[in-house]
Formats: sequence, C-alpha cells, structure tokens
Amino acid sequence: MIFNEGDHHKPSIKFDKETGTLSVTGSSYPENAEKVYYPVLDWLSEFDFGQTPKMILHISLKYYNTATSKKLFEIIKKYNQAWKNGQKTEIRWEYMSDDEDMFESGRYYSELVEVPFHFIEIPD
Repeated sequence: MIFNEGDHHKPSIKFDKETGTLSVTGSSYPENAEKVYYPVLDWLSEFDFGQTPKMILHISLKYYNTATSKKLFEIIKKYNQAWKNGQKTEIRWEYMSDDEDMFESGRYYSELVEVPFHFIEIPD
C-alpha cells in the first residue's frame, strides 16, 4: 500500500503487508503536513496491529520540518499504544553517520515512549 510516492518536499510513505513495515523515507517539509500525514494516521487508527506478526515503523529521513515532527510523533504514539497493548512493534530510526541532528531527534522521540527503538547508522 502506498500512501505517498514522495518528491523533493514530501516523503515516500509505504506499507509492506508482507513484513508489517510502514516506511517513511526521503525528506519531509511539505506546505501542508496534515494533508500528507492524515491518510496514514487515519489508517493507523483503524488498523488492527494483530493482523501481522510484527509491526515496524521505519523512519529514514534526511530532513523534516516542525510540522512533520508533530505528525511523526503522532504516528510514533500509535505504535507505542499498540506496544503497550501487547502487540509486537518496534521503531527503526535510520540516520546518516554524519547527521548528529537526525540521530538526536530519534533519541528525543525514544525517550518519550516505551516502544523499542532501534537506531541504524548509515555510513557516509
């Protein structure tokens, strides 16, 4: 399932039913973050996390703006709630090895929730 193909301003957002992975990749600084992320948040509100053995949120962004930050946290909170409800969930936060800011952003989110975070460093 594809929520957004992505472009220079919007991330690619896709769900792989086989692996249970929701991926948010690229850059995210759209004019209207609500419009970009609403379909994902709406889908997550209705989705039965028990339909897959494990649900993974894979975030690999080069850049995102404040509006995106708020939407990402809403998505992360949904995964956190599923984890608290006993579902197997995890978050994979991918960042370039030279991008301290992106790593710290992920660390910040990880401290606000209980769902397991896995940090994946991508070599330059």
